[in-house]
Amino acid sequence: MNAETAVAVSMYKAGETVAAIIEATGLTQDEIGAAVTRAGNVFFAETVQQGSSAPAAAALITWGMEHSNARIQRLADQARTALADLQQARRREQVVTAAEERVRQAEQQLAEARQALRNAKGRPAETTELRPDKAELAEIRAWAAEHGHQVAPVGLVPRAVVDAYRAAQQETARAA
Repeated sequence: MNAETAVAVSMYKAGETVAAIIEATGLTQDEIGAAVTRAGNVFFAETVQQGSSAPAAAALITWGMEHSNARIQRLADQARTALADLQQARRREQVVTAAEERVRQAEQQLAEARQALRNAKGRPAETTELRPDKAELAEIRAWAAEHGHQVAPVGLVPRAVVDAYRAAQQETARAA
């Protein structure tokens, strides 16, 4: 990395605008993007849309920084700092959004891979039925005792007993 690209990366990390980096280093936006990416950071290109106030704001800040009045210089510095903070916040949000999308895609791929593994092993898809709550567990234990199933008075009830109870409840409901 040469001195210009190192300066560009440093300025980008500090929240400087791409336009300011281009002006300071003479690099193109593509060169700045490549340097920032090589340095392990995410680069977001900036576009200035027609009618945008960005060029006017940059010119105004430059005018203020070069002004002879100390108050105007302070205002320009505050504006430059505020713009840099906004730019950094926008970049951070873009990085977070991109990372969230990658996580969503990875979770989707993981779910698909798990389903493919279950299919390969000949297992059905996982059931989405909820575990029984305390009240239902009490009903299941009472039903199990009446129907000859061995269950502990506390703790987990075997899945087969829960399934048998629920099947019996569905049969009763259908018969009614």
